[in-house]
Amino acid sequence: MGEWWNVTIVIVAGLLTILNLVDKLVGWAKAVSKPQVDLEERVVKLEKTVEFEYKSLLADYEMRFKRDLQRIEEMEKSNKLTQKALLALMRHAIDGNNTDKLKTVADELSDYIVER
Repeated sequence: MGEWWNVTIVIVAGLLTILNLVDKLVGWAKAVSKPQVDLEERVVKLEKTVEFEYKSLLADYEMRFKRDLQRIEEMEKSNKLTQKALLALMRHAIDGNNTDKLKTVADELSDYIVER
């Protein structure tokens, strides 16, 4: 019986040693991979922050571009109407005619100024 007991103790001690070794190896692997895990978590957090800020910035830029486009279109319309009025005035100054055209352009210019 003494020999059986010694073999059992040796086997149990060997198992405990192996389990302890495995636990130490797992702890070491976690410690080694911890910087990478921390870095990955940080990158994910930063990506979410940048994505949110990028979306809000993009929305702001789109709003500004739309507003600028409206202003440019309004300026183009104003310039065309002013040039049309100047052309009618020049034609009237050259030959004294075109009073109907001059009245039409004057009405258009008046409507534009009132609508603005």
